[in-house]
Amino acid sequence: MWYARTHKKSGDLSVMGFSNSAHGCSVATLSCSDAAANISNVPTFDWPTASIPSLKLPYAANEVWNKAEEERCLAEALKVIQERRSAGKDVAAVIVEPISSLEMRFATPAFYKGLRQLAKTEGIPFIVDETKTGFGQTGKMWGHQHWWLQERDGGCPDMMTFGGKTGISGFFSTYDFRSGPNCPGFEQVVDLTGVMTFGATWRHIQKKMLLEYVQDTSSFLKIELENCSRDHKAISNVRGLGTAIAFDCVDPVRTSSMQSWLLKRGIVVARVGPNTLGMRPALVLGPQHAANLREAVQNYHVNHDARN
Repeated sequence: MWYARTHKKSGDLSVMGFSNSAHGCSVATLSCSDAAANISNVPTFDWPTASIPSLKLPYAANEVWNKAEEERCLAEALKVIQERRSAGKDVAAVIVEPISSLEMRFATPAFYKGLRQLAKTEGIPFIVDETKTGFGQTGKMWGHQHWWLQERDGGCPDMMTFGGKTGISGFFSTYDFRSGPNCPGFEQVVDLTGVMTFGATWRHIQKKMLLEYVQDTSSFLKIELENCSRDHKAISNVRGLGTAIAFDCVDPVRTSSMQSWLLKRGIVVARVGPNTLGMRPALVLGPQHAANLREAVQNYHVNHDARN
């Protein structure tokens, strides 16, 4: 592998992240995250970020523009890798989220297939961060399964990290990245209780067919929110996978107003961007809950907060 062939010091290597990403709170994870994620201004490494495509929605009406945008971002990622290599600060890994933590942006499978193939061609490990998208949130066990990666695309990710709703943190990797003569060993403390909980929860998800349930709820929720977007203009750019869904408001003031309005009706949504509200609910969120959100958005008016 490329990382094993380089004879560089760790200070000469970097990890390339993407805009709108947030991988954690440590120095290393903040270094490969969007600068906006570093709200405490923690000193970070000199690591690069490339642009995640900013797609225009609805996708079908903007297909040509969106395809060009994805190609632009792939070209930018290659340029970053080449420039870092020329500067002697090679990109030693690429890390990406299936749905970005900030503004909950994501691209089409074609973009991620291209990115995976780029990493494979350049001999760079490809890492997928499933901390916020794993364990069924997107309607599949792992968010990157929506990419349908094939061997011609470079195969599955070299590493996949997880945590959050899984109840335990860890990573999967291909055989090439398991302990061996070219891989440094590391000590790990296995939380057996967490591992058993992980297994029991996954069996429950399968038994209750919760992934299918998430997909059904997602279809209903997206259709209804898109109807709200079309008819009431209070929200726009409805997007997401499964029930990991976000939408935009007109401006930061309207975003705060909408968030407050929903909270007063018992609906908790997170502020994931200046103009963006997002949700990552439990897998048992059903159509009846989705209907509550739809009705709340339909009944929203910018002047409501002044009266309530």
